[in-house]
Amino acid sequence: MDFQNADPAHADFQHLEDLATAYWHSEVLFTAIDLEIFDRIENGHDRIDSLAVAAGCRPGALNRLMGALVRLELVHDIGEETDQQWCNSRTARSFLIPGSPDYLGDFLLYRRYMKPRWDALTQRVSREDRAASPTISPADDYAERTFAYVRAMDRLMVRKTDEIADLLGIEGWSGPVLDAGGGAGALGRRLARDREDCRVVLFDLPEVLEAARRVYPTPAGWERILPAAGDFRRHPFPPERFGLILMSNFLHAYGPETAESLLASAADVLKDDGLILIHDYFPDRRGRSPHKGPLYDLNMMLNTYDGQCHAADTVRGWLAGAGLPDAITRDLSTDTSVILAGKPGAWAAWGYDTHDPSDPSDPNDWPHRALKLGFDDAAFIPPGRIELAPWVRMKCRFGCDGYGKSLQCPPHAMAPETLRDLLACYSRAMIVRGSPPGKSFHNRLIDLEREAFLAGFHKALVFGAGPCPVCRVCPVGAECRHPKQARPSMEACGIDVYTTVRRAGFNLRPVGSRDGYVKYFGLLLME
Repeated sequence: MDFQNADPAHADFQHLEDLATAYWHSEVLFTAIDLEIFDRIENGHDRIDSLAVAAGCRPGALNRLMGALVRLELVHDIGEETDQQWCNSRTARSFLIPGSPDYLGDFLLYRRYMKPRWDALTQRVSREDRAASPTISPADDYAERTFAYVRAMDRLMVRKTDEIADLLGIEGWSGPVLDAGGGAGALGRRLARDREDCRVVLFDLPEVLEAARRVYPTPAGWERILPAAGDFRRHPFPPERFGLILMSNFLHAYGPETAESLLASAADVLKDDGLILIHDYFPDRRGRSPHKGPLYDLNMMLNTYDGQCHAADTVRGWLAGAGLPDAITRDLSTDTSVILAGKPGAWAAWGYDTHDPSDPSDPNDWPHRALKLGFDDAAFIPPGRIELAPWVRMKCRFGCDGYGKSLQCPPHAMAPETLRDLLACYSRAMIVRGSPPGKSFHNRLIDLEREAFLAGFHKALVFGAGPCPVCRVCPVGAECRHPKQARPSMEACGIDVYTTVRRAGFNLRPVGSRDGYVKYFGLLLME
């Protein structure tokens, strides 16, 4: 889980935020058990229309729940990119289907029954007669609820502004700046500190700006910050255009049609050489906290009228339709991501003339590209962190009945000494994770290598998992029949896969039973 990956050696606010939302994970599980989702999938209701009818659910809301279940790896999406189809994970099949010998649904729901008692933990631990800190409820005064929300979001956003400012660069952008729906304006305020000649228009609803004045009550807090009240969906902006438009945690407050129209409105008031910065939770991104996008989407479904977290790919499509085709997406070191978009030629005006942001040769987006090819997960690892050990090929020789039977297996495969020299030629490597069948996983690796090569990484080379699956019988002693498709596995060349993938942030341990969950890992070298 996200909150299990914190490094105690570093002050890490994201760890605390993940702890504060840990209950989101359990509520998704409880709801899926309540609706008998796993049992219905097992009985053939594996597509949204059929599943919604069987479970008595609204298709749109159910589809968003399924997105969270997929990211939590309780179900897998085995359909094509535009044709979702689900199957249960091994965990769900073993423990979450009524009637199975190991069914635990009733036990897990009993955990929910116990949950209200935890609300009294503060009172139980305290020596005083006190309850937990008061919460905000719909019955509270609207102004106080708005203030509590604006203050909370500003506290969180302040922690992210330095990283976003570094992404923009001090010299690249120019004003004036429009901070649309920015609450108390944490990001706009941070950018204004970099540029004394910058003017930031903080645009939001009147009640939000009133709360912002309470968050920043002194005149110094509004230096170069000009508040402007209105509704962005229909506000008549003056002829002046903006060099930078900020839309931070803004689009997810609206449904798809409104969000798309908001981007079009932003494009209308953008300078020809200006940029739009969108900071948000995107369900299709898998940054540091890969669960947060789909879970935050459910949070918006529960706490807003029409809110929804939109996929980064969808937002980029809307931007292109609004005349902003040049866009890049960057995952922050926390749980959110940033999209930067501009009109054709805008990047050159900003000094990015040596790098076309829409060029797929940009390496930072490749974990996301791997997911679009069908891998379950992907992460970069420095080539120097790839562990080679002499015992690995000995395990092939003493323990694998495929030893010597394939040109891609020991003793014919690339020697560890050769691989060590090869790794020295690369500055970037990516581990990808998938699942059986092995031939499908291998074919995806070949597709990944080909896509990387065509994108400009001419040294792209992949290593697979297990014996080469291209030929039923390998012509050992002769030349490989299919060198374009055949690749050695990592272990065949002496890579300690367990140590290497753990260094990349993955969990891996031996499968202890025939029906255990099998993970495949591959390696892409990029340069």
